Amino acid sequence: MEPREWIVRLAPTEYEETVTVSRRKFEEVLRRGEELERKAQEFEEYKKRHPETVGVKHGKAYALRTPAEPRASGGRPGARPGHAPHLRPRPDHVDRRIRLSLDRCPDCHGPHLSEVQETRARLIEDLPEPRVEVAEYTVERRYCRDCRKLVEPSVPGVLPGAQLGLRAMHAIVQMRVQHRMPVEQIPPLLESLYGLKLSEGEVHSVLAQMAEAYTPVFEGFVQAMRDAPTKYLDETSWSVSGDGSYLWVAATPREAIYRIAPSRGHEEAMALLGPTPKGTMVHDRFSAYEAVARKTNLGQQLCWFHLLGDSKELEEFLGDEGREIHGVMKTVWEAAYRVAGHGTGKDVEQLWEALEGGLRNRRGSSSRGERFVNEVLSQRAWLFEFVVNPEVEGTNNRAERALRPMVVARKIFGGSRSRRGAKVFEVLASVVQSLRLRGQGLMRHGPGHLQLAPYG
Repeated sequence: MEPREWIVRLAPTEYEETVTVSRRKFEEVLRRGEELERKAQEFEEYKKRHPETVGVKHGKAYALRTPAEPRASGGRPGARPGHAPHLRPRPDHVDRRIRLSLDRCPDCHGPHLSEVQETRARLIEDLPEPRVEVAEYTVERRYCRDCRKLVEPSVPGVLPGAQLGLRAMHAIVQMRVQHRMPVEQIPPLLESLYGLKLSEGEVHSVLAQMAEAYTPVFEGFVQAMRDAPTKYLDETSWSVSGDGSYLWVAATPREAIYRIAPSRGHEEAMALLGPTPKGTMVHDRFSAYEAVARKTNLGQQLCWFHLLGDSKELEEFLGDEGREIHGVMKTVWEAAYRVAGHGTGKDVEQLWEALEGGLRNRRGSSSRGERFVNEVLSQRAWLFEFVVNPEVEGTNNRAERALRPMVVARKIFGGSRSRRGAKVFEVLASVVQSLRLRGQGLMRHGPGHLQLAPYG
């Protein structure tokens, strides 16, 4: 095609420029302009779906906390008038008592001081001087004429075959699981604080020994979770030897049981819950949990925070139609929450009528809104169990809180390096988190001191 002369007005400018271009080049400019306009429209739609106050994770919306306003300058520090002050609790013991005296004035250095006028007490809390304590046991061995062999007493505070005491081994587990430290960082930390020299291989060995020692405690926690009237389930991605896996959790008010498995199928959830699960399962509507409910006698309670997150996303995406749907969901949730745990069948009927009537009478007819409404209305039996059952909560927030430390751990050290390491981690993580829920800890409550109160 022959070149032609095209006049392009460059506005707003103070001049006009004549540009000679080919028709093909000009059409390319027009095409790119149309593409740019389309991208701008897509970006505007994206901003509607992702406002500054709402985040979206795995397709589910959640509200972001607004940053706290800075304190006005010149304000008085401390608690507000009428509020109790936040003071450090007084220590419950004193290890050393030291009396400080002086024979000269600390200001003028003069020696002319009177007799002691008064005294005051000042309590200082500090760490003891860090050093490794080495104990040498002289172990008596005697011949038993009945057993016909040499026997000896067990060494207190030490696992069989271990070269470290239980306090040191508990500290390693706590660093790895509770404080989510990479194995590579544990030896240098112990050496810098206490002068205790370890290799990375020894740390892995300690973790495996502790997992074996705590296996009976872990199994007790698993059984307690399975006997609990309500379980809160969730899962997140994990890595084992670089391969994609999943970390599952079944949480109760007193247990958090983890399972690292290669798949996200319902079989893994059933293996976590045991061969004869009972009670009620609270979850986020993931299809694996619905499959578990179909194959067992477990009751269900859907997480209302996830339902509200989905309806909130509809509000941001569909405008008025989504706003009406979210308004109905939020109103029904607030009404249900007010009677949670002590409601009656009549309350459930009223809540269902309000939910069904509000969703059926919404304006608009988008396919996305229609799918959400139909899905919610098809799950009537699983929406209001928490209203009449005081043992059930309306959200799976317990499972979310139990997963959060593991998600942080995954971000720090990536996952497990082997299937054996994954098994060690799930045992120790279950024990540490379950102890925390019960107000106990590894350092003060060893395997022989744990009291596992049964349900019922």
